[in-house]
Amino acid sequence: MSAPTETIHVLHVGDPESVERVASGLERADDRFAVETATGLDETLETLDDDHDCVVSTYTLPDRTGIELLDAVRESYPHLPVVLLVADGSEDVASDAIAAGVTDYLQWEEGARAHATLAQRVATAVEEYHSRTELEANRERLSMFVEQSPLGVVEYDSEFRIVGVNDAAEEILGYTEAELRGETWEYLVTDDSYEDVDAVTSALANAEGGYHSVDENVRKDGELIVCEWYNHVITDDDGDVRAIFSQFQDVTDRRERERRIEALHEATRKLMGAATQEAVAEHAVETARDVLGLSINSVYLYDAESDALVPTAITEAALDVIGEPPVYEPGESLSWAAFEEDEVRVFEDVSTEPDRYNDDTAFGAEIILPLGDHGVMYVAATEPAAFDEADVTLARTLAANTEEALSRIDRERALRESRRRYRTFVDNFPDGAVFLFDEDLRYVLAGGTELDAFGHSPDEIEGATAHDLFPEERADELVDYYREALSGETHTFEQEFHGEHYRIQTLPVHGDDGEISAGIAVSQNVTERKRHERELARQNERLEEFASVVSHDLRSPLNVAEGRLELASEECDSDHLDEVASAHERMSVLIDDLLTLAREGEEAAELEPITLGVLARDCWRNVETETARLLADLDRVVEADRGQLQQLFENLVRNSVEHAGPDVAIRIGPLDDDGFYVADDGPGIPEDDRDDVFSAGFSTNDSGTGFGLTIVQRIAEAHGWTVEVTESEMGGAQFEIRGVEFVEE
Repeated sequence: MSAPTETIHVLHVGDPESVERVASGLERADDRFAVETATGLDETLETLDDDHDCVVSTYTLPDRTGIELLDAVRESYPHLPVVLLVADGSEDVASDAIAAGVTDYLQWEEGARAHATLAQRVATAVEEYHSRTELEANRERLSMFVEQSPLGVVEYDSEFRIVGVNDAAEEILGYTEAELRGETWEYLVTDDSYEDVDAVTSALANAEGGYHSVDENVRKDGELIVCEWYNHVITDDDGDVRAIFSQFQDVTDRRERERRIEALHEATRKLMGAATQEAVAEHAVETARDVLGLSINSVYLYDAESDALVPTAITEAALDVIGEPPVYEPGESLSWAAFEEDEVRVFEDVSTEPDRYNDDTAFGAEIILPLGDHGVMYVAATEPAAFDEADVTLARTLAANTEEALSRIDRERALRESRRRYRTFVDNFPDGAVFLFDEDLRYVLAGGTELDAFGHSPDEIEGATAHDLFPEERADELVDYYREALSGETHTFEQEFHGEHYRIQTLPVHGDDGEISAGIAVSQNVTERKRHERELARQNERLEEFASVVSHDLRSPLNVAEGRLELASEECDSDHLDEVASAHERMSVLIDDLLTLAREGEEAAELEPITLGVLARDCWRNVETETARLLADLDRVVEADRGQLQQLFENLVRNSVEHAGPDVAIRIGPLDDDGFYVADDGPGIPEDDRDDVFSAGFSTNDSGTGFGLTIVQRIAEAHGWTVEVTESEMGGAQFEIRGVEFVEE
């Protein structure tokens, strides 16, 4: 049906001559009206449907009277408004219409004023019809809600007398609706809850809204239960109380569970405050008895020395039942199985288990709860089927709390041991600072020679976190690495702090049992090293620029000069030209040596196994040795950069030829187990000059560049070797390369 503020659909039934005029007059009088017409009963019944809000009919119709039309409409639409138009002076007709149940009647004399009056009467009838329909629908929905609600529902009148309850309320309270009807709320509450309920009802009586309360109630059988109530008052448009509804549920079991859980939380706080394993075990026994309400409780802790489960805490009641508490060896009992397999065991009738306890003892149920690596906890009861799901859940929770408390004690012991072990190391750590932190990421120890650089004393650091001491971004990074250290990972990273660069390493600290007990962070100031690296990078850049100049800007004009010299030699013959050619050759060698020095890396680039004797003979062929002789008695293998090692051998051979002459004899052989030598039978190197021969530019030969031996030293150092010059057995120079690790074949 349409709401009053929307279009009002009216069906007007009347005389064919006047029906259209009346319809038009109604639509002009109220623009909400949409009027259809009919001239007889049959047409009316065919046209009328659920979309119509009202029927307006004249008393006199072509085939029926208005009363007969009313009866016919009421059969299909019992509540639809019907307004009857009665000719002036027809009081008897009006009386009959009222008796027949007409919604309204109007003495009719057609005209503009009559149309306006009719429109107002129809609108009023439709509004009342919609209000009544909506109220009935609400009542029907409310009734369905009350009856189908899983909560108990009590309906009161304005005097707080019970007028109805649903099935759920009857089940919770134990009363029937008939027994409660007419009673007040006082009939259902205990004296302890009287004042609370009285305050709620007073507020509801004043139409102040809805209220929630938890009260102690009395069932018909006298049992005390705790119910949670949701109360609401319903008022009419004038603010008068029309009804009061209370929904409620029995929360007795829930409140008991909440009480036990809160007691368990309190017990947990007590457990976590215990200082020894024995204290934890005793608290667990008390909790199992007092909170879980079970008769026999005990805790068995694992003893590593005896490899057994040892009774650590046990009640007097348990001692009365089992006598001297047993010690459980590996594989001997169900408790050992629970401990070893880390699995909860629940037995509802342990009296059927053979050899469990004394022959004359009958137990009802037992739970064996593993405590990780610490042992097991017993929760036992004397009554059959004493454990429900809630008992088992709470017992598991207690076991988890007990295990956590035991683990905490173990961690604290391991942390104390770590502090003791690292104290001397931390206090005397050279060239840096050391921080020991626990699983809560709090510093427990701090020291080292550079600790002052962080701006905090050891007392200020210990007990603080990274976020307490350092800028947020730096602290976030530290905390991330600390967590990874506690999970077993090691990291090395760098941070800048107060303009200084620090190299930090984080790593785990393991206790005697192999478990991670803490983490450690070692910080060293590497600012100078960073500066050196930057300076070295700049030097390398300059060397590269220098090498480019040597390689291109010097070699190019040298090539031009050599070409011109060759042309000049074809045109004339002069000793001066030979001297120029010798100078060109010396310049070419000098350029090659300078390039080698400038581009030689600090470390050997690509290492591979190399047989020294084979490489030495290959190098011999690459150097102009004229009539010189080579004896290479060296078949050892080393890991080296082939190109650099070849350069080393060629430079040493070339050095011998240049200083000892074309007939020189050169020997290459091993030095014990850590090196090799290159020796000749030439004049040797004076002892006073031996410290200078590796300096760049130093040479005792006018034709030498002075860079050959410098290159040899650079290559040796790049491989982690040393080189020095001595006198050979043949009286000449002997270059000894040591620190070499030979590869075993």
